[in-house]
Amino acid sequence: MALKLLINSLFRGGAEKQFAALARLLPHDALILLENEIDQPADVQAVKVLSGHTASTSSLFKTAFIPVYARRLAAAARPGDTVLSFMERANIVNVLAAKSSGHRAVICERTRPSGEFSGLRGAFMRPLIKRYYPRADLVVANSAGVKSDLADNFSVPAEKIRVVHNGCDAAGIAALAALPLPPGWAQVFERPVIAAGGRLTAAKGHWHLLRIFKELKKNLPGTALVLLGEGELRDYLLKLSAGLGLKTFSGPGVPPPDADVYFAGFRENPYLFIAKARLFAFTSLWEGFPNSLLEAMACGTAVASSDCDSGPREILSPGTALMSGAPTPEHAPYGLLMPVLSGTRLPARSPLEAAELVWAEKLSEMLNAPAALRSYARAGLKRAADFDLARTAAQWLRLLTT
Repeated sequence: MALKLLINSLFRGGAEKQFAALARLLPHDALILLENEIDQPADVQAVKVLSGHTASTSSLFKTAFIPVYARRLAAAARPGDTVLSFMERANIVNVLAAKSSGHRAVICERTRPSGEFSGLRGAFMRPLIKRYYPRADLVVANSAGVKSDLADNFSVPAEKIRVVHNGCDAAGIAALAALPLPPGWAQVFERPVIAAGGRLTAAKGHWHLLRIFKELKKNLPGTALVLLGEGELRDYLLKLSAGLGLKTFSGPGVPPPDADVYFAGFRENPYLFIAKARLFAFTSLWEGFPNSLLEAMACGTAVASSDCDSGPREILSPGTALMSGAPTPEHAPYGLLMPVLSGTRLPARSPLEAAELVWAEKLSEMLNAPAALRSYARAGLKRAADFDLARTAAQWLRLLTT
């Protein structure tokens, strides 16, 4: 059996990062990209690109191009091969190509499609997922919540779905987290800091975090918020931060020591920032299985996470019922589970929603409880070790060879 790995691109997102990490551990004879976009170090010899498309190419155009991708993939695969794909467009290409080539199509869903695809994107992608995912030879979800979404809302037979959680290089993260901060940042972290990570996209709900932080500062005026990551909502979030009356730094250059909110942007090593924060706040509205939450735990930082439909509860409170949706703050074994926020983008001066007020009160309480933060930091480190990358790769090998 020859194993080929397929993904849209190696752009610097969470799914791409996980794919690149697995590519270093899974024996394969080709790594195939739909698009000519490589920002992740995959350390492989054989990379095949099926088009000249990049991140700037229209996503609608790339969706319409799926049949062409599929013909090109079919020409590269043979009967008896297994093609493992990550992300929706690559997954659909994989299933389509298998009809011609006869290869075994194993597809992996990395997010909760019901949350991810709405509006015009949803009108295109939801029917495609519902049509093609059930035709795959095997479907892998990265959380039990994603498995439920695929079975309940996209007609994928539950018996065809397996769950393999994301892996985490806890030892590598710990080494990177121990490195010194860039010039000027050490002064920022002399204050209590709340950190947040992940792309600045709709799924992450960072606008809620800014409103929560504004309320929190009434009781803890010396606290700072550091946002790590880039994304399409950056300009909106910057305007909201200013509209809330928060002194905001967005670079470039050395950060001032007295800002309220720091947009730190994309960092090759975000862990050295997260490790020095008092608390990591995760306000996601939906997830698959959140890398950034798990990585924050591997940094030795206490976490407070939205109890959104898939991912956080499996990490922080294993063994409890999925999608229970904490109505009030829940002290789970490995971190705080918090009420899910509405996702509504309210004007800066509008009153806080009830859930935002709950978040502000609880985060304030935790920042004033150093012993509780230390306890959660230790528990999080222990839990992160359960998702060791080598263990995840072994699970994949068992799936792919049976």
